[in-house]
Amino acid sequence: MSSINLWDFIHIPFDAVRYGYRQFRKALFTAPRPSGEYLVVDQSVSEIEAELGGYSFAPNWEFSYYERGEVLNLARVIYERNTVDGTRYDWWQTHLRGWRNDSGRIELHAHWELEPTENGNAHIDGTGFDFDRGMTTLQSFLEEAGIEYERTTIETGESHE
Repeated sequence: MSSINLWDFIHIPFDAVRYGYRQFRKALFTAPRPSGEYLVVDQSVSEIEAELGGYSFAPNWEFSYYERGEVLNLARVIYERNTVDGTRYDWWQTHLRGWRNDSGRIELHAHWELEPTENGNAHIDGTGFDFDRGMTTLQSFLEEAGIEYERTTIETGESHE
């Protein structure tokens, strides 16, 4: 008996499905932009994606809240055994978001957290969340990629912590 590959007959418009899901996410899962430290770079979103993509950062739109006005959403997932409150977690991510400022520069904000698809409720609860580690990791990758940045603090009245 020969096998049939359904993908030879079914063509799902994945680009349209992804676009629809992202719009759905924006409508229902929206959060305000957080206050805090940002690293500001003078590069386009596509340049940042290309540089950081070389360090295993990948688009993360489907697995995170939409933070109003964000133009960049990347995550770098790694396997690292950590115990928090007596529970071991293995999959973590550096989550990076970016916003375009009035001068066209990109303001980057990152944090370290549990990877959401492997740690759903614990991720939502903020278990192991670490803003400082995320920003230190982002800074190290920007420096390794030769991307110049300036530090700034932005107050929005909101916090992730």
